Amino acid sequence: MRFDAVLFDNGGTLTHRTSPVAAVRALAARAGVEIGEEEAARYWRRSKELGKSLVEEKRRRNLSRPNHRAAYIAAYAPFEQIASGLAGAMYDEWKTNPLTMVPYPDAPGVLKSFSAAGIPIAIVSNTGWSIDAGYAATGMDAFVSTFVLSCDLGVAKPFLTACERLDVSPERTLMVGNNRLADSGSICVGCHCLILPPVPPGATRGLRAAADAAGVAWAA
Repeated sequence: MRFDAVLFDNGGTLTHRTSPVAAVRALAARAGVEIGEEEAARYWRRSKELGKSLVEEKRRRNLSRPNHRAAYIAAYAPFEQIASGLAGAMYDEWKTNPLTMVPYPDAPGVLKSFSAAGIPIAIVSNTGWSIDAGYAATGMDAFVSTFVLSCDLGVAKPFLTACERLDVSPERTLMVGNNRLADSGSICVGCHCLILPPVPPGATRGLRAAADAAGVAWAA
């Protein structure tokens, strides 16, 4: 099917993160505390579990930038046991650092392919910071028409706003993501949706499937 536009999720779809465990160790070392990989991994797991328990903070975190920061720093509280200020450092220097966003190997190719076919691209993300800076750091922003972020609109996954910005109807739009709950919500507003299965960080993401679904020639 020929689409008039394509929407991509960000994290887990086009990009992944550098190692949080490595970040914990590096930031701790800067604070004068040396910890091993296994110990840092334990602190990271504790942070993940704490984050899951903060139900109200998690519900609100992507609806504004202040909420995002507050929710993650609360979840990062275990890192304060390593060194004072480490929770904030993890947020500022890892979670919201453009340089920790790593494109999957086939991410530039899929963006280039849709762009070459004249199909405009929007990034639609539940987030609380300027992820467009991460795309600018890798040059992938050159292929993106607009970034539609939940934190700027106070709405989770603003698919309709993305379609409006691209001046296309949802029925002629393909949404590509990795979360069968969040991203498949695009179907409810009329979009077509492709959900990619999980892969390890750094592996080929399988994004050629998006180009194939749209009948777009692979340009990479």
